[in-house]
Amino acid sequence: MLELKKSYYEKLRIEIFKKIITYNLNVGDEELLIIGDTGTNGCNLSPLLTNAYSQAAAELGINHETIYQEFKPRGSFADKSMIQKLTRLPRKSVIIMNISNKTGKLGDLGLSFRKFALRQNHRFISTTSLGTIQSRHFPLIMDCLDIDYKEISRKARSVARKLGVAEEVRVTNSAGTDLTYNVSGVQPRISTGIYRNPGEGGNLPGAEVYTAPNHTNVNGTIVIDGSVRLRDSTIKAKNPVKLSVKDGVIKKISGGEEAIQLRKTLAWAARNAKRPEKTRRIGELGIGLNKRARIIGSTIIDEKAYGTAHFAIGSNAWFGGDIKTIIHLDQVIRNPVVRLDGKLLKY
Repeated sequence: MLELKKSYYEKLRIEIFKKIITYNLNVGDEELLIIGDTGTNGCNLSPLLTNAYSQAAAELGINHETIYQEFKPRGSFADKSMIQKLTRLPRKSVIIMNISNKTGKLGDLGLSFRKFALRQNHRFISTTSLGTIQSRHFPLIMDCLDIDYKEISRKARSVARKLGVAEEVRVTNSAGTDLTYNVSGVQPRISTGIYRNPGEGGNLPGAEVYTAPNHTNVNGTIVIDGSVRLRDSTIKAKNPVKLSVKDGVIKKISGGEEAIQLRKTLAWAARNAKRPEKTRRIGELGIGLNKRARIIGSTIIDEKAYGTAHFAIGSNAWFGGDIKTIIHLDQVIRNPVVRLDGKLLKY
């Protein structure tokens, strides 16, 4: 009986990844490069996902190559072998990346993997910040991936249309969040997990709408009661972290151990950034739409969960903002109430 269950589980797993390769990415005769890393102690979701994609590609008969590198702390360089492989990859290829923390600096290819992919007209999906999740949670990741992407796309576009004509967003929750976030003249973005055209790419799991603010027009209080993104990890917020924000800048961080760790992360960023003042800017508001995701202590999952919102500290230049810096740290809150120009946003 156990063998039957295992066989069924394996078959279901591979079918999910086949669907992503064929539907989400629409891979044809291009080269497919699947990138993973070796994971960390007891947290091996990166190699598990990478192996699953590789097996699915093999069963589909798709030309692909799979490579692994070591775990990369923020600020370190990617393995030379991976940089060389990316350098030799033909234009308009497809990349699937599953990373425990960060990809690493890419040397002559530039500072940003996303910009490199755009220049080369690669399309890609990336699943990052997996290094703090125990391997036993692999089924939860599969649930997040096994969704109705057409419905997610419809819902995301609907929310983005409403957000796109608003001037001011107010976000509150029962933990104490009360923030006004001006979006006048700013075009929101969507993450659906569907990337079929050259140069397209983004996160998987999909299902969020996100937007940069209108410059520094962000004021109020954020209480992080979901998960806290730090320099090299994400932790669930056992003790809520309170951020006091004025004119788009975090003025005060208070709370327990999580607050201490966030202050240390921002101190590290300020020491290493060319423009230290930008490391405390609020750069993003995002709304999660994935009903199969839940807060587990991985940013890429947590921020997609339906019934959450997130605020990013730091860079937003790649999606229309004016902040360029070395961090982008998504802080997740639970049960947000979102109002657009005073009207409740229903989604």
